[in-house]
Amino acid sequence: MKWSPVLYAGSAILVLGIVTAIFLSGLSGAPEPSPVNVSILAINDFHGHLFPGQELNGRPAGSAPVLAAYLESAMVSPENELTILALAGDTVGASPRGTALLMDEPTVLFFNTFADPDRCGGGGGCNVISVPGNHEFNRGTGELLRMVYGGNGTTDVPQLADPYPGAMADTICANVVWKENGTPILPPYTIRYAGGVPVAFIGAATIESVLLELPQNIESVTFLNESEAINRYIPELQELGIHAFVVLLHEGGNQEPYEGPTREGGNVTGPVVNITAGLDPDVDVVLAAHKHGFTNAFLPNSGGNDVLVVQAYAYGAAYADVNLRIDPGSGEVIEKSAAIVPVYADLPPGTSPDPAIGQFLADLADAVSELERQVISTAAFDIGRVPDAAGESALGNLVADSQRAAMGAEIAFATIGSPPGAIQADIARGAITWGDLEAVLPADASMAATYGGWYSRPRVASRSVTGEQIRQIIERQWEEPLPEESLSVSGLSYTWDPSRPAGDRVTEVLVNGAPLESSATYTAAMNYYMAYGGHGGGGNYSPAWDWGVTVTIGPADIDALIDYVLALPEPLEVAADGRVVRVEG
Repeated sequence: MKWSPVLYAGSAILVLGIVTAIFLSGLSGAPEPSPVNVSILAINDFHGHLFPGQELNGRPAGSAPVLAAYLESAMVSPENELTILALAGDTVGASPRGTALLMDEPTVLFFNTFADPDRCGGGGGCNVISVPGNHEFNRGTGELLRMVYGGNGTTDVPQLADPYPGAMADTICANVVWKENGTPILPPYTIRYAGGVPVAFIGAATIESVLLELPQNIESVTFLNESEAINRYIPELQELGIHAFVVLLHEGGNQEPYEGPTREGGNVTGPVVNITAGLDPDVDVVLAAHKHGFTNAFLPNSGGNDVLVVQAYAYGAAYADVNLRIDPGSGEVIEKSAAIVPVYADLPPGTSPDPAIGQFLADLADAVSELERQVISTAAFDIGRVPDAAGESALGNLVADSQRAAMGAEIAFATIGSPPGAIQADIARGAITWGDLEAVLPADASMAATYGGWYSRPRVASRSVTGEQIRQIIERQWEEPLPEESLSVSGLSYTWDPSRPAGDRVTEVLVNGAPLESSATYTAAMNYYMAYGGHGGGGNYSPAWDWGVTVTIGPADIDALIDYVLALPEPLEVAADGRVVRVEG
């Protein structure tokens, strides 16, 4: 066998290089620095589920005291140079009654208990990081910013902390910008250091928010493409020497669940796949959300590199335990894995729920009771739902008047019965409390059943109707079979002849004293289920729907009723025409 001079020379150089490196290493006596460990505990779609009642895999799971026990146990690991609690959106909004009634402030206060007071709020880099989801916009951008930065604003609910301090978490979002100037409404990213190694966290909310949210709640902002908005900030972070990137993304996908650390393969579906594929090659982790499902997989980014993508169901029934190892020399993530950890209440540490959080929930329940007992007005007589011969009632008229006033409409319709938004309880003589009015106009139980306890308040709305539609709605009171609901009106008066055939009994209709014109268009207030007609499931008296109709959404129905009742002198009485007023003696 002949040796090649070139190969031989190359081999000699290689051997010499190795010997030299070993020699120099021995002289320095400095071992290679060990990788730094980063732990991220990620919770998505909590939706204010502080109280028990959730299940996962057929077992009791979640609740604030149980979740606290799990997180407290996981956050004390000594082997991690950095531990972050990440909230991947919809932390508040679409919440159960106990938290929704207090403007979701209790949920923020709960997660504040995990924030290190020496690091959070003082510019030291908080150990809790969050991103808004679509439901954080449910009360508008102004309320979102109040939830983040604090202050009581215009709220008048009982408060567990007064003034409300805001979130101690650093809340970030790169892809929601002000329409006026294109700047982000929140900081787009934040940086943390693990053993001196920087890690960047970038946030984004689902672009689906524009379809899921009421237009007036997001009228001042624009939602940008998630991948493009995230990528925009990576070059400037790379210039700072950062090569470890974690994305908090309120968008997700679905995958067949399994136990244990991240596996190769697995069929992930949903928007998170394409969003991840569009991310910069340097992105390492995506903390996903929005789909309320399981995800623990590696998906490729735009450079074909593996991105660890996780999502841990919803409602605090589980969390994602993400572990990263970062090379301190290059700043690159060299290992990454995760497990989705169920928060079972019947297994340790869930069997030892945090007692301080248990007391917090007791205080929360007391605050809700205080709200329910709040006296709004008084009634001189019972104000009931029993319809008169024309199908109207004093209580129905009161609600219709309140909704007409709230929307500044010409007329209003209100129904009594079972559909969402309909009147479902009487007002008894004496003090009228907030709880009494909520019983009159209860929350949408069907929404709560469908969406895991979501306390959904029907809203007041207005839309245009023609004179002929008004006449048809009134005529429906005598259809066969008779409608299950009864109808009350405001701004309308009409006469009818019971001897005439059904469908043709109305003989005269007046709109605020003027004769109804069949071809004219009028503005009508009603609850928003009615306003969307058959499309919205609003009951027998919904106006016919067509896609050319513009529905304007107003306040919650109970807020409209409270404001109207507060404007009436006390005590409330029923006049001869069936309207609720004060009758002067």
